[in-house]
Amino acid sequence: MNKLFYIALTFLFVTFLSGCDPITDIQGVGTVITSADQLQVTITPVMDNALKTNKVKVHCTSPVLCQWTDGVKKYNSNDTVMTLFITGSITIKLNAMAADGTILTKDFVTTVDEMKFPVEPQYGYFCGTGVKTWTWADSGSFGNGGATDVKPAWWILSPADITGQCTGKSLPAEGAGATLKFTLNGLMLDKITADGTVTSGVFSFDMKNIKTVGWSIGKLTLTNTNILFGYDINAAGNPPFSVYDIIALDANKMILSALGKDGTNWYWVFKAK
Repeated sequence: MNKLFYIALTFLFVTFLSGCDPITDIQGVGTVITSADQLQVTITPVMDNALKTNKVKVHCTSPVLCQWTDGVKKYNSNDTVMTLFITGSITIKLNAMAADGTILTKDFVTTVDEMKFPVEPQYGYFCGTGVKTWTWADSGSFGNGGATDVKPAWWILSPADITGQCTGKSLPAEGAGATLKFTLNGLMLDKITADGTVTSGVFSFDMKNIKTVGWSIGKLTLTNTNILFGYDINAAGNPPFSVYDIIALDANKMILSALGKDGTNWYWVFKAK
């Protein structure tokens, strides 16, 4: 009977953490915790002399299954070390599953004084120190090209030209004056058109997913939103792209590409605002 209980409880928690890493700690399940205030938790920054670094030890001794997040990455363990991505005040959220399947949530605030431990630089490229706005490059902002080009090479549009294309295809005003806002907390992306319309979603990236070595450096995936004028404009209905090859990315420039249904390579060039 106890064995069946543990199997059922583990299945429930796996469902709760759908899309995350496997559970790594299921010790202590049995006693029912009924309130987040009962959770026995310690949050201990890793110190560098008197400075709090961007690593923190999280530990829960209560009989629950824990998932921690700083809004960027998730950790499934009752006892682990988290790497944080920016300095300043950071909120760490704990989602804990009690023995009866109830999910308890509690927030803890810590502080990062020093970025002592390295993190993927792309988080900073996209989001700056927390929130960063991108807009069209001044020229050569959008167009098409060959499979080995690294920016628009055949049909090349400026932001003003893009505005005309948006209007002609009855698409939102995503040309001159439109922006993209990347937010580190929650990995949020807001597309803000020139008329003020906001479409919000989330983004993720994989710098190991390289389509062609020497051409792309990773992939950007978007959910519930899109980049500016991110449509397959030669396809019926102008369907949006949701996955883009990253051609270039640094603190000031972002070049993306996607392959249309007709075999056309489209290119988008953005600059940090």
